[in-house]
Amino acid sequence: MENTLKASESEIRQRYQTTIPQEIRDQAKLDVGDNLIWKYDKTRDEIIVIRKPKSFSDAIWGLGKEMWENESTDEYIRKERKGWE
Repeated sequence: MENTLKASESEIRQRYQTTIPQEIRDQAKLDVGDNLIWKYDKTRDEIIVIRKPKSFSDAIWGLGKEMWENESTDEYIRKERKGWE
C-alpha cells in the first residue's frame, strides 16, 4: 500500500460546513456518524483533524512499549527512586 501524501481540497460554505473529499473518506474509512476531533496548531498555522477513537484506551494501548525493551520496569523504578535521595 502506497503511503504518499495526496492533497485534496474542499470549500468552506456559508455556514462553515465543508465536505470531506471521497478519497479521504475512503482511505480513512470514515462513515456517517463518525466523530472528528479538530485542533488548531498555532505554531505551524495548521488545522489538524483526526477521527475520534471509539475507545481512547484501545487507541493508545501499547504506546511507549519500546521504552521497556532493554530495561525491566522494576529496575527503572529503583533508579528513579534512588535519584530522589
